[in-house]
Amino acid sequence: MMNRCAELLFWGRYFERIENHTRLIDVNYHMRHELKRNADEEDYMWERLVSSIGSVNAFNNKFETINEKTVIQFLTFDKTNTNSIFSCVHQTRTNMRALRQLLPNEMWDITNTFYLWLKEQDIDSAMEQSPYLFYQRIREWLSIFNGTADSIMVRNQEWNFIQAGKHLERAENILRILYSIYLNFMEDGSLLKDKHNYNRMIVLLKSVGGYEGFRKFHANNVTFEKVVEYMMLNPTFPRSVNFALTSLESNLQSIKQQDYNFVLLSDQALDLTVKIREILAGVQGELYGLDLLYQMLVSCDQLGDTISKTFFQEEFVGA
Repeated sequence: MMNRCAELLFWGRYFERIENHTRLIDVNYHMRHELKRNADEEDYMWERLVSSIGSVNAFNNKFETINEKTVIQFLTFDKTNTNSIFSCVHQTRTNMRALRQLLPNEMWDITNTFYLWLKEQDIDSAMEQSPYLFYQRIREWLSIFNGTADSIMVRNQEWNFIQAGKHLERAENILRILYSIYLNFMEDGSLLKDKHNYNRMIVLLKSVGGYEGFRKFHANNVTFEKVVEYMMLNPTFPRSVNFALTSLESNLQSIKQQDYNFVLLSDQALDLTVKIREILAGVQGELYGLDLLYQMLVSCDQLGDTISKTFFQEEFVGA
């Protein structure tokens, strides 16, 4: 039973994934005109978005053309896409319904109401009210859920599993955003042209809620290197990779301390978390390298597999 609860609660990371989707879509809307080199490349920018948070092959199997409407349909409403916003909300609701006795009623009410609202929406209604306002509404739902969880949940196993999933997802998402942006810079040859990057970096920082915080550290020195350093290493910015991995380590430590059955097994996940943080701490001179971002993404993926094997696999039940 403990392993089943751990699995369901860990996938509270679905809500973090939804927020990442809305932020990336917002980035794409604001940056698409700056990142494309000519008027014929707008569809390419939507393809880049799909490749960042979805599967291009899965998309191509369902849609003949790639454009704003088909991409929003695929990433938001497509029930066959397991990473679509609708699928993530549906899975979160299903998981929470199975564990309602372990979670505050308010969290279930928020999730259920969010799901019922989203179920009534479609691509036409989203486009009619403007995608920006539609995704802003989704982010408001997520803020309500996270604020409620922070204010009323007991800091026990359930809390730590939810937070562990959230922080691992957050680290992966920030790395994926940076990797995607870096690729675009490489393709249009503008990486070293700071005068062309200023507006892009402002949009990037705002997309992760980091603009005001960044200015406190670096004032108006908005360069690609400084922005990446802030998003990767800053120990006080809640969405930095460093902050997410530090928080994940703390959550895993708490899980280990609260349940003896997980002591030996959770050490495997903790060891890998520490190793990833050590890699991150020692690469400031190469912080903006594409290879490093890819390496970190692979490492986070391995960490997710390790955590799954540690807590959720059947062979560990009752260990």
